Amino acid sequence: MVEFLSKYMNVGRTSARRFFMFFVLCGLFVSPSYGFDRYTAHGGPVRGLALSPDGSTLVTASFDYSAVVWGAKSLEEQATLLGHEAAVNTAAFSADGSLLATAGDDGAVLLWTKEQIGQDNAEPVVLQGHKGKVVGLAFSGDGKMLASASWDGSIGIWPLAKAAPDKSQPARFITGHDGPVNAVQFSDDNQYLYSAGYDGQVRYWRLQNDEYLRSPVRNGWGVSVFMVDEKADLIAFGGSDGQMVVQRLSDEKTYLRLGDERVPVLSLFYDAKDGLIGFGNAKGRVVLVDTSDWSVVRDFNAANGPIWSLVIMPGAESIIVAGLDDFITRWPIYEFPPEFLESPGPARRFHPTKDIGNGERQFARKCSVCHTLQVDGRRRAGPTLFGVFGRQAGTLEGYPYSEALLKSNIIWDETTIDRLFKDGPDVVTPGTKMPIQRMKNAQDRQDLVRFLQSATKTP
Repeated sequence: MVEFLSKYMNVGRTSARRFFMFFVLCGLFVSPSYGFDRYTAHGGPVRGLALSPDGSTLVTASFDYSAVVWGAKSLEEQATLLGHEAAVNTAAFSADGSLLATAGDDGAVLLWTKEQIGQDNAEPVVLQGHKGKVVGLAFSGDGKMLASASWDGSIGIWPLAKAAPDKSQPARFITGHDGPVNAVQFSDDNQYLYSAGYDGQVRYWRLQNDEYLRSPVRNGWGVSVFMVDEKADLIAFGGSDGQMVVQRLSDEKTYLRLGDERVPVLSLFYDAKDGLIGFGNAKGRVVLVDTSDWSVVRDFNAANGPIWSLVIMPGAESIIVAGLDDFITRWPIYEFPPEFLESPGPARRFHPTKDIGNGERQFARKCSVCHTLQVDGRRRAGPTLFGVFGRQAGTLEGYPYSEALLKSNIIWDETTIDRLFKDGPDVVTPGTKMPIQRMKNAQDRQDLVRFLQSATKTP
């Protein structure tokens, strides 16, 4: 439709887009509104999205310790990649699409070949060395290096030889940011690296000797996400202060600055072919910017909660967003208006809005992201709690327990479950993968135990 308008009405791309929006708005009362589509394959919130260079494959990284491979056009699930021992935060493809990297809270970076990502039981190459969660990944354009951004304050540089680490060059870790590092990107010539962090800076490094050269961005607040287009002389970034900024890389001239005060920007996607930049923030807001004239193409609420990742799909007809849900959502860009979400939005299993008992509510809030009550367990980060009372920790067949739980002598009952939430997993089950959370209120713990006693009974 946009191409048709451009050709036959002699208007530019941006004008065509605006006319198209106006055209559809005029027909609002005689045409049905267009909505969104949801696709579920995970058992926990989706943290990251990665689109292959040819646009054929989408990968989702989830809190449930898995990455799922989808056909990008149909969004049909193709394979599940398992190997991480904690939440998977991010994924990235190499420039030629021959490699996929995933990384997570376990501090590990996993390498998968193009052939492996079509298999459910693939064995990836594991890269280890970070001492904290890894939240950002980037391949060099020539495929000879992989960079990782970690909350341990370092940037990992992993030399590669085809689909494996280059044994002639050891991995190394660049330090210099004051606090966690959130994102990384190589320069076009692969000689330099950009990195963004909690210290509010986007830093520029010479990789020959890992020398810090300058900071093209000094935001004052943490920089969560960024992108650089050296050919277009652009840098865009989003910060913890809520600002979405696009500026000239060479002299820091600002082209665009907008955002919600103190609502952190969590995601950014750059579609160089179509000239679009997408931002997503912690309250579900998505903003799409046209780099040809810096106009805002779309600005709407795409989720009830954080937009942890977004991608603009090939052809720039739709976007995929991921957030605090176990599904991903596809929104049309130009079919306007979408089916707007109401606040506080639909109930989630871990944030119910219906009137339920306190024990069930505590389970939904504290347990249901990782655990289910059904026999099959579905796909979750933790094992099913069905039949948990009287069961020894680490003994449910088919679940990949940590070594700490495999060696545990704990029997789950009213006392041990109460203590788990009173003192925390770091005290009761040290060394396990359980997220640290406590319940100070004794009545809440008692109600949770009673609910679990009833809901997890075996026949």
